[in-house]
Amino acid sequence: MARINFSHGDPQSWGQLTQAVRAAQQATGKPVAILGDLQGPKLRIADADAPLELARGDKLTIVAGSHEPLRREYDRAIVGCSYPALIDEVQPGDRVYLRDGEIDVLVEAVRGARIETEVRGGGLLTPRAGLHAIGAGAQLDAVTDADRTNARFAVEHGMDYVALSFVRTIDDVEAAREALAAAGREIPLIAKIETAVALNSLPEIVSAADGAMVARGDLGVEVGPAEVPVLQRGIIDAAGRSLAPVIIATQMLESMVQRTRPTRAEASDVANAVWDGADALMLSAETAVGRGPVETVEMMDAIIRSAEANDPARGAGSLPGAWVGDIGRTIAWAVAAAVEQHPDVKAVIAFTGSGRSGRLIAKDRLPVPTVVLAPSPEIQQRLQLLWGVRPALCEPPDSLEEMLGDVERAAVRELGLRPGDRIVITGGLPLGQNQPSNFLKLHIIPPGVG
Repeated sequence: MARINFSHGDPQSWGQLTQAVRAAQQATGKPVAILGDLQGPKLRIADADAPLELARGDKLTIVAGSHEPLRREYDRAIVGCSYPALIDEVQPGDRVYLRDGEIDVLVEAVRGARIETEVRGGGLLTPRAGLHAIGAGAQLDAVTDADRTNARFAVEHGMDYVALSFVRTIDDVEAAREALAAAGREIPLIAKIETAVALNSLPEIVSAADGAMVARGDLGVEVGPAEVPVLQRGIIDAAGRSLAPVIIATQMLESMVQRTRPTRAEASDVANAVWDGADALMLSAETAVGRGPVETVEMMDAIIRSAEANDPARGAGSLPGAWVGDIGRTIAWAVAAAVEQHPDVKAVIAFTGSGRSGRLIAKDRLPVPTVVLAPSPEIQQRLQLLWGVRPALCEPPDSLEEMLGDVERAAVRELGLRPGDRIVITGGLPLGQNQPSNFLKLHIIPPGVG
């Protein structure tokens, strides 16, 4: 999946990126989902022509309610922040964190709109870097006017998912859905978990959304780095209980922004995210501004494949009792049991109308490939987010005989299976009525299929 970050760039650049992704999709023959990442109520400093290096002891003035560009002026650095209420939400002695916590400043005084600070932890301050202070931003709406405009852009350009930043409550999720509905189309919504407030109602937020993202940058600033690994597991578990895909984001291979190889700790971080049960791992600066974006993707791919080949958590997505009475979930459990009890099963082939069958099966992290036959490119692209799912296009069959033929050809075409191989088939009956999964069949590919 490709992420387009609405916090940076403009409609022209976003349109060019969208076209580039779709062109690459057509050239490679691989379905690719696009996620439009709404900024949400995130505070940022103003833009500038160039970044500015800050050292411990430097003075920095933040001008609230201003777009003053980042610059040096005599003995101090100055930058604007468009949020005027910041002066009411910080006071002397508070810490303000910039650029995902990489820069730490201490508030010394608040004089009118000017917040005078001293740098305690220095670094390179980049234009439009995030600004974070405990309790700051409380007066911002969950979905800003800019978010509503960008939601329309996502709808008009056929994006497959929309993510909302800084989700605090279930009401924020509903506000984002209303914005998408007003823009004219329902798009699956990813809730980004990056505030301590969201943790108080995590199950409700994840259940209301269509997926979750563990946005570790701002989350780590708010709760402290020591808590992030524990919270990451908790968020993945909450997503699993809601049968929702979960994305792990921020600084996964950060050193590869400049280097050709990651650190050993970064490689372990990627592998542990796989073993924790994540559906997807996200690269940010590594591919947006890094020196070797292709090499970074290749490295992450290699680490993921190695981790999955030695996955002690496989099957951890099964949570008995969480979905009592749900026929689709019952069938998904039966699929997992059939694969476990029949070691000669080579693959699972599932029909879907909405993509839910793929979502249910993905949570069981089966040890064999899962091909999900989707009725449209839109559903096919959305399925790309799910762990272990290989989506393929297939017109809904009109008969059981046609369905079996479609399955057999897909098994050969997508996986290279051969006559005599055993597969598990699942889908909804009656055919053509978009029924939830309600049947399972153990099937042997007959001679002559190819």
